[in-house]
Amino acid sequence: MYKYNPRKRRQALKGHVLPDERTERLRRRIRWRRILIVLGLVAAIAGAVALYRSPLLRVQEVQVIGTANLTPEQITDLADLEGASMFNAPLGDAEARIVALPLVKGVDAKLDWPNKARIEVIERTPWGYWDLAGTSYVIDAEGVVLPDIKPSEGAPVIHDTGDPARLSPGDRVDADAVALAQVLLQSVPEQLALNIVQLEYTPESGLSLVTDANYRVVMGDSQNVDYKLAVWRTIEEEIGRGAMADHVLDLRFGDRPALQ
Repeated sequence: MYKYNPRKRRQALKGHVLPDERTERLRRRIRWRRILIVLGLVAAIAGAVALYRSPLLRVQEVQVIGTANLTPEQITDLADLEGASMFNAPLGDAEARIVALPLVKGVDAKLDWPNKARIEVIERTPWGYWDLAGTSYVIDAEGVVLPDIKPSEGAPVIHDTGDPARLSPGDRVDADAVALAQVLLQSVPEQLALNIVQLEYTPESGLSLVTDANYRVVMGDSQNVDYKLAVWRTIEEEIGRGAMADHVLDLRFGDRPALQ
């Protein structure tokens, strides 16, 4: 016998409601829109890949400027950029290989869209000679040894009287001594009316010079060079240029000059 129990949970009947024609059209439209979006994304990705691999966007020409002693072909071969993608051409690697050349002081590689690369080279120029154990090496103004190139006639010579050694292109001698020599070659004639007839260097004493007044001056390094020149001029004025002949004026120790 059935007995009603209001506390017992009643289960709802499950059913399926068919959409009307308008709703069905809306669903189809959304579905096709999604398909078209996906197809568009696939096409865009495929196009980007094709463009990335296209020879039209690869380096087809390398322009080199700034070379005088090097040839553009040398730089182009060393850069090895032809055929590289314009999107990720290894410009940094190319610059590193080029600047490793002893004759190269600086390099700047850039892309020139759509398919060119431009390399600007700054070459080192010869300044003078570094004479070591009877062998003269051509150096630039920073003391870098240069190959297969000569400075102009009458270029300065620094005589290194230290231990004999063998230098190779790209090696660097004492850059401070070279910089000091450049300052002295200009300042001594202007400020003291003297000519420098010889420049000498040792690792222990630094740079020295011999004047046409027949005395030697030990400058050491380039620190306080203006003060050293002022002390030198004062000593000359006090004791006379003639009295300094055959002597050595040591200016390495600032306010404690020594005349030997």
